[in-house]
Amino acid sequence: MFPPSAPVPPFVSEVHATSCTVTYQPPQRDGGAPCIYILERRTPGPDSEWITVHDSPITDLQHTVDNLTPATQYEFRVAAVNKKGTSEFSPISLMIETPVEMPGKPGCPEVFEVIGTSVRLQWTAPDSDGGSAITKYTVVYYTTGDDPKYVPFPVDDTDGESTSYTLRNLLQPSTAYLFAVAAVNIVGTGPWSDLKTGFTAHSGTLRTDSTNFRPKCCIS
Repeated sequence: MFPPSAPVPPFVSEVHATSCTVTYQPPQRDGGAPCIYILERRTPGPDSEWITVHDSPITDLQHTVDNLTPATQYEFRVAAVNKKGTSEFSPISLMIETPVEMPGKPGCPEVFEVIGTSVRLQWTAPDSDGGSAITKYTVVYYTTGDDPKYVPFPVDDTDGESTSYTLRNLLQPSTAYLFAVAAVNIVGTGPWSDLKTGFTAHSGTLRTDSTNFRPKCCIS
């Protein structure tokens, strides 16, 4: 029994903003024992370091690498391990670059404040901006009943902080509304949040806040 030979360069596919799939072949000589694998990645550059992408050796010949950074170049290499030892690392894979994608799904908008037919909404930013700064959000409201409406409103987000919006005097008294929000970056508009339901506009002046106002839960 002896250590395995170095595998051939791994192949990288299914490249997304924060993940990719790396496939590799068994070594030509396995040393007379089954092999497991060590997979590493690096970002090319003068100070780059190889980083192992898993906590323990891999038994499969394919591995999904997560937690990558959008718009970033990566290279990969793999080594085979048997009971006798570890092979030399393979030659380096072809370099890939993770793309920029649309942002993720924001949190469900919450009704924070109501003044008559105006309502202030707040939401949380998506977990991922897709690799490009969120430039704005789009808020929509829906009405139900005999004359349903769908009305979008853009919300600028140039400072990265604007996760609230007030619909001023646009609602009709005694009318039920549903709200949703989506994030926008240079690539496009991401998925809509869950819908906020159970809100009805009032005539006259009614002011409340999220500590006292309890609309129904969001729905997908």
